[in-house]
This record gives sequence, structure tokens and C-alpha cells, in this order.
Amino acid sequence: TKGGARRRSSGGEWVHFGDSFTNLSKVVPACAELTGYEHMDASIIGDNSLTAAIRSGCEPLRGRLAGGRIPAKGWVEVLDFDPPAFRMHEEVEYLVEIGNVRGTMVRPRSSKRAWFRRPWSGEELDVSGCVDITVDPRHEQSIGTKGFHRNFSVVFSLGRNDIDTGGSVNGLVKNIRTMIEKHPAKQLRFVVTEIPAWKGEKIGTPKRAELDAWNGRLKQEFGDSFIEPFQWLIEHREQSCALAGQKMTDEDRTAGDSGVIPISLTMDDRGHLSEAGGKACAAGVFEEFRRLRLV
Repeated sequence: TKGGARRRSSGGEWVHFGDSFTNLSKVVPACAELTGYEHMDASIIGDNSLTAAIRSGCEPLRGRLAGGRIPAKGWVEVLDFDPPAFRMHEEVEYLVEIGNVRGTMVRPRSSKRAWFRRPWSGEELDVSGCVDITVDPRHEQSIGTKGFHRNFSVVFSLGRNDIDTGGSVNGLVKNIRTMIEKHPAKQLRFVVTEIPAWKGEKIGTPKRAELDAWNGRLKQEFGDSFIEPFQWLIEHREQSCALAGQKMTDEDRTAGDSGVIPISLTMDDRGHLSEAGGKACAAGVFEEFRRLRLV
């Protein structure tokens, strides 16, 4: 705890930071069922490593409100984010606190503009200049900070949106390192998950070469803490399909041979994991946890 000796993070409680691969597939409750541990889902669709670092309270976020005020009720545009690389996924509501006022921040569909909304009426407040924006403030609705600051161990399933939006592997490593260093536990149990391949990123394609380079860097940086549940899922695709309640097809076999997730375990044309696929992926996480003696 702050001001005293910090303990080792919990062995039986895990919080997952991730993106749509984590969020849509419901892999986190599947991990809880397999391990018998508590697993908290702190993933958000569209999240990248910088946003995760901000939501966990490890990196600051600042911005400017249009007109320099929080209105008595309704919406106000948020401008000039610092860091400028902060990215909000459209139509995802972020719990935030600005000028001691709690509300939500959202970027509407097909818009590049972000808005803050206070959920109930209050006094109009002057907030001129650049102001602090606390994302996922520490209250009961928070998902980003609750597990992190309750000393949970961490699964970092990040990087897919970093690579897809022009980020850098150096930035990804830096943001994960920042979260590790600023976690309350002096000795943090953590794992860093490989970045999964989209359906079109087959072995031998230029995009796959880039992806493999990013994963190679993560493995180099994090060593034994780097886990490959998607590789397990692909290598054991017949077992994975069975775990998902599916019978493996020729298409699944071909996809696996190409190094991408079997079709029967995905939910869309890009290759997001389905909920059934999430169960298979959780089995891969469980096997990697066993390898590392975390279960």
C-alpha cells in the first residue's frame, strides 16, 4: 500500500486489459471457469496500450473543454487531448471525471469529435485552459482501476489496435512497462498475450511478417511472461473446435495451416473470436498458466 511495503500481487485474482478480441469473445469468464480464480474483464472495444495505461491510472490525460466551462447540464466538446495519441473508439462510453464532475465521454459514430456529458444537472463550472481528465475514476462502476488497485495480477492482451492504427511496437512495450512499474504490487504477477492475427494475415503475407515482428519483440521483452494462447488454439484446432462445441471443417484445417484462427471459432469477416472461440482461447490461456505454474 502507499507509504508502506507493497506486497506481491494476488495469485488467485486477475484483471484483463484488452480490446475487442477479449471483450467480444467473453474469454475472461471462460478463464475464471477453467482456473477457479477470479478474473475481472477490464477490456474495452478499440482499446490500445496507451488508453489502457490511462484507464489504469498509470498515465495522465488532459484536454480542453469548448468554451472553457462545464455546462449546468448536457454536452460539451473535449478538444486538444494531451497526449495527442489518445484515441477513443466510436460509440464506446468512457467513465470520466473532469473538474470534480463525473460523467461520460464518447465519440459518436463516424465522427472524430469527443464529447463530455454530465448525467445530472448541477452548477455551471469554469474550467478554462488544459484540465485533467480522469478516465475510469475509482468508484464502483469503474472497470479500469478497480482490479488494478485491488492488487490483482494482470493479463495484458494489448497491441492489436496499436498495430492497426499506426502505433509502434516501442510504444506498446513502453505502455505495458509503465503499467507494470506503477502497479501497487512490488512483485507483480503478469502475463503479456501475443497479438492475434486477423483472418487475412496468413503466413507469408507482408502484414503477417509485421505482426510476427511485433510478437517477436514482445517475446524478447517479456520472456517467459509472454504467452501464446492463439498459437495453442491453432496448433490444437481439432481440440479447440471440440471445446467450442464445433466440428472441425476443412476450412478450419486450412485456416490453421495458414496460421490464422479456425473459421468456426470466429464471428465476422475480420476474424474476431466468437464466444465459442473464447472458450477455446481460454483453454490456451489455461495451458500457458500451467506452464508458468500460475495455476
